[in-house]
Amino acid sequence: MFPFICAVLGTTFNAIDTGTPSLNDFAGWFFALSLGNITFTRPLTYILDGTFIGSLKNLTKIKPLHALAIVSSVFATIAVSFYVFYQSKYPFLFVPSSLIIANSLISGEIFGSVTVMVIAIIATIAAFSSLGPMMLLQIGALGRQAVLQTYLIFAVFTERTISVLFMRNKNLVQSVSTREQMLALVMVNSTDSIVNINHAGLCLWSGGASLDLLGYSNQDIVGKNLNDVLSIENKNPDFIENFFNSSTEKLETVLAKPIFDPSRALNLSFRKFITDGIVSGAITVNDITEESEKLAVAVEKSEKDPLTRLLNRYGFNEKIKSVLETQAENICISYLDIDHFKQINDTYGHEAGDRILTELARLMQATVLPPNIISRFGGDEFVIAIIANPTDAQNSLNTLIETISTTVFSLTDTVKAHITISCGYSFYKKGKPLDILIQEADSALYNAKQSGRNRVCNFVQSNSAT
Repeated sequence: MFPFICAVLGTTFNAIDTGTPSLNDFAGWFFALSLGNITFTRPLTYILDGTFIGSLKNLTKIKPLHALAIVSSVFATIAVSFYVFYQSKYPFLFVPSSLIIANSLISGEIFGSVTVMVIAIIATIAAFSSLGPMMLLQIGALGRQAVLQTYLIFAVFTERTISVLFMRNKNLVQSVSTREQMLALVMVNSTDSIVNINHAGLCLWSGGASLDLLGYSNQDIVGKNLNDVLSIENKNPDFIENFFNSSTEKLETVLAKPIFDPSRALNLSFRKFITDGIVSGAITVNDITEESEKLAVAVEKSEKDPLTRLLNRYGFNEKIKSVLETQAENICISYLDIDHFKQINDTYGHEAGDRILTELARLMQATVLPPNIISRFGGDEFVIAIIANPTDAQNSLNTLIETISTTVFSLTDTVKAHITISCGYSFYKKGKPLDILIQEADSALYNAKQSGRNRVCNFVQSNSAT
């Protein structure tokens, strides 16, 4: 009705202006408006609501050959149709019609409808410019416009029917197949979360305990990017895309933390399915927070001294290994102990000795800062790794010795005293085993004791009785 009313109004005003009503005026108005409503509404909707732009962006994420086929099909259809409608020698109208059908099968509903809109514009301009196969019809301008409109309406509805039925049916089959797999997984273990994702990391479907584990309900998580929901540990941002781009089916397990609750630890099992060349993927999310906490406690117990909370011998050895792998020089290993510590224990008891050890540990941590490594090897023996050149390392140890000697320590609630420590150190050389380095520092410590205590001795100095 809209094209008819506008055509009547347009013809009426033209007739008032010229004095004579014209059937050609009516046909022109009606032809342009009716054809525009049919041909332009759907593709313009895709363009204006961003769907077309989104489809263009998705071309960069699909397989290169598939993207090339889509782009080539669209350009070939438009180019050949342009040629047909701008030559008036041969009635090749079946060629654009066939290409429109083929293009809709290759490029899909969105690109197919936009392509038809472009062809309709080309055909309309050609018709009003007295060009194209329609000019071979000896039925006048009105008749040729009617034939062209019929042809384009046929092309529009053919393309629409094929693309909508074919593509939507194909997508429906894929969606049902994927959901059946997801539902089967959810039934196995409903305390987990099962999420179906695409190669861009977008969540397409979810089931199970998504709200508890991921912070989104199974409905709300759809359309979210997995990287915005989870923080995957030790993986780059392209991990999901790289996982999907690999040519084989595989299962990969990674650790992650939910963005909404970083205190939780999650285990993600990525699974990719390739069926008839179509890639789909899913992740199973398990909560391993309790297991991680137990593991962290176990690791801390194995690596930390329970009294001072410093690294123990095992923890020190594990940490210094990674330093030695990356640091080829400027590593000083120092061995320290408290002067006359046995007398303190014998006089004031082991509780006083424990107080000295804990206060000394805090003082060391405040004086010798990271990345240097402080550890308690046992009793009143401490080993410190200082990452610095010889001069700076010796200065740091002298500063520590002086700071400790000028600090007042609480032996009991009422008794306070000064203590001193002795220190021996040795510098790492490439290829020298760690246990030899510690033995050298211990030997230098013995020399510091023999030389009067409350001092720092180098291993080389100890050999020359300095």
